Amino acid sequence: MHRVYVLNNSYECVSLTSLARALMLVDEGKAEVTKYAAGVLRTSSSVLRVPKIIRIFRYVRAYGRTFRYSNRGVWERDDYVCQYCGVKIESKADLTADHVLPRSIGGKETYENMVTACTACNRRKGNCTPDQAGMRLLRKPFRPPMSKRMQLVMQEVKAMLAEEAW
Repeated sequence: MHRVYVLNNSYECVSLTSLARALMLVDEGKAEVTKYAAGVLRTSSSVLRVPKIIRIFRYVRAYGRTFRYSNRGVWERDDYVCQYCGVKIESKADLTADHVLPRSIGGKETYENMVTACTACNRRKGNCTPDQAGMRLLRKPFRPPMSKRMQLVMQEVKAMLAEEAW
């Protein structure tokens, strides 16, 4: 399926969308095509150039949107590295998300309280804080501004727009 990059009116990448939705936004006058892909789309009555990047006319915040909590988000933020022993976790069976402040003493399931941990470290820490278990975090947990996937999308768009400028 062909995906189209969506920019807001200040040329910040805000999402990816389907080709059908991109064509609809352009047709309704809500967006313009900034860059075309190589191919064409043939319908029974016309031939359309395929958009690669569209720019919507209204402003949509590119940063600071609420990024909902997920274990996958924690693992991506920590680059699949155990935040206690520093080992890169290759096996999904060894991959866990650990509450820094355990739930039993009021810890919540938020980005600021969750870290990636291998099963051995998670078991060793148990129902304790890192200090109580004699373990140190490699870095303090934080809320990522966006997913790794969206960061990659934004880098791709910047590269495409930069090559067009030359």
